[in-house]
Amino acid sequence: MSLFVFSAILAAAFLHAGWNALVRRDPDRGAATTAMAAGGVVVGLAVAPFLPAIDASAIPFVVGSSCFHIVYFALIARAYRDADLSLAYPIMRGLAPVIVTVVGVAFLSEDVGAAQFAGIVIVAGGIVALGLDGWRRGRAGISAALLNAPVIAAYTLVDGLGARASGAPASYTAWILVGGGVLTVAWNLAHRGVGVLRATRDRAVLGLAGGVMGFGAYAIALWAMTVAPIGAVAAVRESSVLFAAALGAIFLGERFGPARWSAAALVVLGLALVRFGSG
Repeated sequence: MSLFVFSAILAAAFLHAGWNALVRRDPDRGAATTAMAAGGVVVGLAVAPFLPAIDASAIPFVVGSSCFHIVYFALIARAYRDADLSLAYPIMRGLAPVIVTVVGVAFLSEDVGAAQFAGIVIVAGGIVALGLDGWRRGRAGISAALLNAPVIAAYTLVDGLGARASGAPASYTAWILVGGGVLTVAWNLAHRGVGVLRATRDRAVLGLAGGVMGFGAYAIALWAMTVAPIGAVAAVRESSVLFAAALGAIFLGERFGPARWSAAALVVLGLALVRFGSG
């Protein structure tokens, strides 16, 4: 993985952690995730006309990813309702890269060397350790976070393949934001009633900010998946847990003690192996 690709994914990781912190900060996480999904629709529709068309073979991937994102947003809202950002986020994101890498190597002929694979496992271990350090203070949100890990792995694989098939990763990102956003808003409208539309309107600025951050974060990640192994990109992208932990400590008053520093060091070590392990 080149230094440019590695650095770009780190930037995407920061953007991703940023919009998750905005959701966790809101007292109504269900309304916040709905606003983010709606913001993604607006951003996707705004940028799509200026981007190249995606190849028709990518359309089934857009549909599949959009369906996964309904579950993803629902579980994010549930996890952040019951647990700290620095607890739920690492568990959700930490397990996914290992799942993605194993599937990629076993079924997609992904080229991942031994050192790089070890780095991915170490990153995931450090990420999960970041979350488990706060286990005693947020057990209720852990089940939702654990359930979201395979969902994240599934849409990561779908989108990695879809971005490659599309021939235009940024365009593909725009359309999954539109598809996933529309379905998520419709789902929440069906389950929460018309009040969710009022709550979404009241969070218009939050939603647009999240939409822009989400588009930037995912467009970069999907572009990277067209030039590097999907599992390796997923592992580096999930370094966003370091940013999430820092944002949680600085802006949300969450604890970041010695155990979390040790776990963070593991993540950094694993990232080094992912970056340099492929030679």
